[in-house]
Amino acid sequence: MKKMKLAVLMLGLSLAVTACGNQASGNASGGAAAESAAETSAASETSDAAKEDGTKESEAAASGTEAAEASDEDTKTEEDKTEKGGTGDKAGAEDGAAAQEDEEDPEKAADSIGTYAIYKDMDGIIFGFLSGVGAWETMLEVEPDGSFSGEFYDANMGESGEGYKNGTIYCCTFTGKFSEPMKKDPDTYTAKVEKLEFESEKDGSDRFIEDETLYIMTSPYGLSLNDEIEIYTPGKPVSDLTEGFMSWMVFKMPEDAKELPEIAIYNKTADTVFYPDQYAMNSAEAAGSGANGTQTGEEGTKAYNDLKNAYYNQAMPDYYRTPYVPSPSEAPAKPYQSVTMENLQGRWVNRYTEGGSEVVEVLSVNGDFGRIETWIDGEKRGVWNGEGTISIEDRSDRNVCPAFRINDDNGNNLCTIYIRWVNSNAFYDGGFLTEWKREGNAAPDQYLYDTVTLDNLQGVWYTESSEPDGLYQVVLTVDEDRAVIFETIDGKVSSTWNGGGTASVVMTDFTAGIAYPELLIKMEHGPSVGGTAGIYISNVEQDYFYDCGLKRWYSRVPEDFLLEDENGTFDQVTMLDNGGAEITGTNHYLVTPEEEIKRDETASKWTVEITNDEGMKETLSVEVDPYSGYQPFANDIVWEEDVNFDGIPDVMLFQGVLGAQGVTYYECYLSDGKKLKKCKGFDEIPNPYTDPGSKQIIGNIRDGAAAYYELHYRISGDEAVETESIRYEYDEEIGDYVVKPE
Repeated sequence: MKKMKLAVLMLGLSLAVTACGNQASGNASGGAAAESAAETSAASETSDAAKEDGTKESEAAASGTEAAEASDEDTKTEEDKTEKGGTGDKAGAEDGAAAQEDEEDPEKAADSIGTYAIYKDMDGIIFGFLSGVGAWETMLEVEPDGSFSGEFYDANMGESGEGYKNGTIYCCTFTGKFSEPMKKDPDTYTAKVEKLEFESEKDGSDRFIEDETLYIMTSPYGLSLNDEIEIYTPGKPVSDLTEGFMSWMVFKMPEDAKELPEIAIYNKTADTVFYPDQYAMNSAEAAGSGANGTQTGEEGTKAYNDLKNAYYNQAMPDYYRTPYVPSPSEAPAKPYQSVTMENLQGRWVNRYTEGGSEVVEVLSVNGDFGRIETWIDGEKRGVWNGEGTISIEDRSDRNVCPAFRINDDNGNNLCTIYIRWVNSNAFYDGGFLTEWKREGNAAPDQYLYDTVTLDNLQGVWYTESSEPDGLYQVVLTVDEDRAVIFETIDGKVSSTWNGGGTASVVMTDFTAGIAYPELLIKMEHGPSVGGTAGIYISNVEQDYFYDCGLKRWYSRVPEDFLLEDENGTFDQVTMLDNGGAEITGTNHYLVTPEEEIKRDETASKWTVEITNDEGMKETLSVEVDPYSGYQPFANDIVWEEDVNFDGIPDVMLFQGVLGAQGVTYYECYLSDGKKLKKCKGFDEIPNPYTDPGSKQIIGNIRDGAAAYYELHYRISGDEAVETESIRYEYDEEIGDYVVKPE
């Protein structure tokens, strides 16, 4: 049967991320809550906006009347030049003349080759003219001969109307050429824009609508024909740069920089700066030759790559295509308010003398994972040794303090400590009437955190949490010593955790007396360039790590994530804005919620309309059990599976995930290709799956902590009939489950 994301959907969630054509950079709108940004020093947009005077006078300059006037002026200029023989012909003639002169003067030819080398240094760089405020940018790529190509866009999601509910984008795709560069000083070259071409109309109009977005064609912002430019090489003294140049460099270079760190193009005429856009270059690298920013030639499912490339696409995948994230542990009830999992994080030591021996007990707490060890006269021995999952039992109904326990994977208790209170430096053991002292910072690289390494953090991670201001979703990708992090709040892109750069793991004081490893990302590109993002991590497991700063788990995204969805029976799934779905498989399914909800929300009552080319026309109702641990999306309501092995897929309807064990149940409707008939008793099979080899349906359910039943069924007519029940028990000597006769 189909695997699903077992998470409780936060009602009110509405994801509405709109892709802006095929642009590489998106609109970083919205902001994270203060607590979400606790470890982030995001770049301030205020100083950037203040320095825009005399440069980008207003967003309207690129998206309104002035942009249209600029387009008209450039068009007129092109027309005038056409009357004189055409821009291209003139440029070609000049190039030919220059070449002839160079042949006659070898010294000049050698000098020309030397100056053109600066364009070769620019090859492969995407230069961007942008401020970081607003969703606009002019991108430029230069070839070794000085020719260039680029695009300008200005996305205004608020400018919407009939037929273009997704807003308006002012856009321009252009080509051109810079003149022969002349060396002005050791780190400066001068040139002119000697050629500039762009289309100002499409099908006789300067505007058109695609994907419910209005596109208005305009001129490239920040670049015009005959503009005088200067090219600055890395190392140029900052003291030699103009105020106009520096006004565009906020967040693009360190405030205390003495020299220009990268090559730059300064348009002296327009007072604009084109600077290497690492964010755009990483986007292009991630995009490959694929559409919509998805990587090509990569291993992994589409769902995996959608998450891996979320930062580069500036769009979070639909919620139903994100991984399951465990819920954080809840603190125990009153009156022992200080005895919480949060307060017990760290390393604790209890020292005492017993029978002439020196005893040292060490307790380590990472999230809900604990380790207990005992040394007697320096030798590791005694009863309390091992590691496992932590639980805190509230026993206040008996007027006694909470019981702190560590149990191993088999449920065996490793230790129990009755704790009365916890403060910053000690907790009180109410059983032995002693205090355990915190000793966390004496050895910050202690074994307690040996799992928190860049090697263990490689890959793609996802987390989510419900906050008062919305649903936070975060994708983190770590690739060697590089990392990117991308966050949305109710589907809107956050500018706080939205960037990438160099990654490292360092020990950092979390609170007084507690040090944790911190994954630090120095933002070198993206909307929050110039800042840092930090995640305090207590331990890394194979599939999860615990963020002890924001108290949430991150789930590792495997490369085969949702492989079953992509290789399953269904050929196509289209999620609808009303929360429903159209699904095409052997049959066509229209799944509709019975109550009004939004896309990426869920409901408990659904209607499923089923049709096919053989004349089938069935309507079924689905009511998910109100106690289900998972309330499904429309695409999880229906599934196809050949349960009677007649070669015709039957229809499965989700009923719920029930009980402490999380057992999944389905209804089944048998199909002959033209009509459906309900299969009696199928809805009683726990966790059913088909076994084509034995042509049986097999279910399973646990019987205590160390035993389970495997139940075998056959479909007889229109009924699921149990044929066998096998009980398995865990054998500690063998280390596996074995059959135990009843």
